Amino acid sequence: MKIAFGVGIVLVVLTVFTASAAASNLLYFVPQNSSAEPGDEVTVKLMLNTTYNNITGFQCHIDLDTSVVNVTSGSEGSFDWDYWNWIIKNDPEYGPYLFTAGMEFGGCGPGELELGVFTLKGVNPGVSPLDFIRRQQPGETEPPHDPTKISAGATKLPFNWTNGTFACNKSLPVGWNLVSRPDITAGNSTASVLTGVYYDAVYRYDATSDTFVDVSDGTMEPGIGYFVHVASPSTWTYTGTPYTQMNTSLEPGLNMIGWLDCTKDITDALSSIEGKYWYVARWNATTQEYETYNPVAPPPFNDFDTLEPTTGYWISMKESGWLNVSC
Repeated sequence: MKIAFGVGIVLVVLTVFTASAAASNLLYFVPQNSSAEPGDEVTVKLMLNTTYNNITGFQCHIDLDTSVVNVTSGSEGSFDWDYWNWIIKNDPEYGPYLFTAGMEFGGCGPGELELGVFTLKGVNPGVSPLDFIRRQQPGETEPPHDPTKISAGATKLPFNWTNGTFACNKSLPVGWNLVSRPDITAGNSTASVLTGVYYDAVYRYDATSDTFVDVSDGTMEPGIGYFVHVASPSTWTYTGTPYTQMNTSLEPGLNMIGWLDCTKDITDALSSIEGKYWYVARWNATTQEYETYNPVAPPPFNDFDTLEPTTGYWISMKESGWLNVSC
């Protein structure tokens, strides 16, 4: 209630600013384009470069995609605003956005002002906009909710802005990487799926013939694990529709599978084949070694207990079965 009430005060105050003046005000992010792997975090600063010496308030509406990025924390940064706060809102019509506002009753500027410092966490693969103003769409008659504003006293100031992006992607070190596609796209060719990756070999495993199949010039499908040999450190970026449901046939013996675009506890993830498998293995690309999970081993003896997006896995089956699971 305190956050909502505080932001409400700023909204009421800023809505009375009716005049405008020509001057230089630029809103931007540092860094402008940021990235992190799923589950990892990065710090991004919200900045204002102004020629004014009497900036008394601001509010910023920043559109983002919460299926790709989450804002886990925020602070006012190096400048001690008299009032400052932030909140993630989710408008039923316009979708999610970050809203932050601050007031400095004595005025501040000119120069570079920190309007906030935010921690962004990768959620699922993709690219999220960090857009200051939601543009009015054709047919819309209402202005954007919580529009971005800069003020000096009772004057609403003109400003420019530079939008940013946040990419949730995966770093692939040199050597073998066991990966799986977390997305569904129209282009399944290996070259299109691994755009931006410096690779020289890609293999899938055929459980029926017990052989590896070279797909370097072929295709990569969701639900299948692939060994990718990376020749130079690479960043793998993916932007397709999330892969959230699989129903995969497993043969007795070793099967190399892909995984979904979500994290699940391994006992929940493999409940459809409970009692039918010996162990699960994943490949640590940093150490170039296997890590294992045994369902009957005590927890301290297992190297992992969740299945993660973008990772491929070996499942050693006692008998045939169907892995049926969804996010």
